[in-house]
Amino acid sequence: MNPVLSQFRTEIRHFFLVSLLNHVFAAIAIATGVQYIVTAIISQTIDPLIPGIPMIPGLRIFTGAIALICFGLGISWILSTVRIFESIVTIKEELEKAGEAIPDERLTCLIVRMLAHYRDNRTTIRTMILVCTLGGAAFFEFGIANGLKVLSISSGGFAFTLDNLLLIPAMLLMLGISLASLLSSYYFLKFVQTWDRRLNEIEESECSLKKTLGLDEP
Repeated sequence: MNPVLSQFRTEIRHFFLVSLLNHVFAAIAIATGVQYIVTAIISQTIDPLIPGIPMIPGLRIFTGAIALICFGLGISWILSTVRIFESIVTIKEELEKAGEAIPDERLTCLIVRMLAHYRDNRTTIRTMILVCTLGGAAFFEFGIANGLKVLSISSGGFAFTLDNLLLIPAMLLMLGISLASLLSSYYFLKFVQTWDRRLNEIEESECSLKKTLGLDEP
């Protein structure tokens, strides 16, 4: 297999996962906000964000503010990243459609498109890596917390109940999302550093060419 093609496919795959997970985390933030709004409308007495705690007025205001912020940030982040996600999906589909027999010229064209896409959205993409890392860490904590609930500790030792065993799928799902998020963020960050180096080399070449041609003179 062409090593350049293999490397580019790996970069695109991790970029796609990071973009997709950002949408997942944004959707969770929106769902959290909606959950509180619905709860407030039907006047439940238990806080949906902190189960088991009564909805006292001060706490209602505090958790309501957090939920509304989560809702707003989720909507804003999806709108900010949807164009990036759509562009990477287009490149990914074209790369998969071409298969192993993709001409070198076409592969080069896709790589250039990827670099241009990254250059135009560098700040947002770096923020996406941060969001994916934080989201992965949060899901890891949730997974560990659910894992601890599986075990019922008593004076006689550990015990398993049916209700506790039902938490295992949720725990595995959270840990799986966490692992995918953290690994994708780590590897994608390495690719981003490579892209930064490539762009710096291109910019230096452009500057050298302008100096040679005298285009940078007033």
